[in-house]
Amino acid sequence: MNATTHAVFGVAALTGSFLLAGETPPLYAYPAAVVAAWVPDLDNPRSRLGNGLSRAKSPVLNAAILPMSWALRATSFAFSRTVGHRTLTHSLLGGALFVALVSPMATLSSNLFFALVAGYASHLVADALNMKGVQLLWPVRRTFRLLPKGIRSGGVMEFVVALAVAAAAGYGIYTLHLGLGGAFVRAFMSGIL
Repeated sequence: MNATTHAVFGVAALTGSFLLAGETPPLYAYPAAVVAAWVPDLDNPRSRLGNGLSRAKSPVLNAAILPMSWALRATSFAFSRTVGHRTLTHSLLGGALFVALVSPMATLSSNLFFALVAGYASHLVADALNMKGVQLLWPVRRTFRLLPKGIRSGGVMEFVVALAVAAAAGYGIYTLHLGLGGAFVRAFMSGIL
């Protein structure tokens, strides 16, 4: 799946989770979920984060992001050379390590922590829809797919799935932040759970 699809899945996971919890996430949780949805692809040097941060038109901004960009590229290179793509970072073990790494955020903001975890988990779900699937039990080399043949990355079906997920996430955001029906949906969901 491409970076845009992962971003959409990250927002959808965050939105859906908060709808189920009956709470409204703060606005800063959305970009956090998007960035976290890109983190598992750090093992691919051609990914959004693995390629480092793109150069901005401002020399001051470039100087500020250069160390982070180098760190992202070095991390991506190390992952790519040691464990390869769609292995550790696309597994339950990688998810557990990510949760341990970001767990100090929980004391700062439980919403931020939850956004990061939802974004990361959404990446695994999205890639499980892909033809290649994911090795959830890595280092065991068994591939898991949510669809028998999977969706080709960059294909028309990926676009259709991303569009449907974006529509659902958009409706969820509307319900959480703007919709009059938000209270009804939260009451209904809390009645179910």
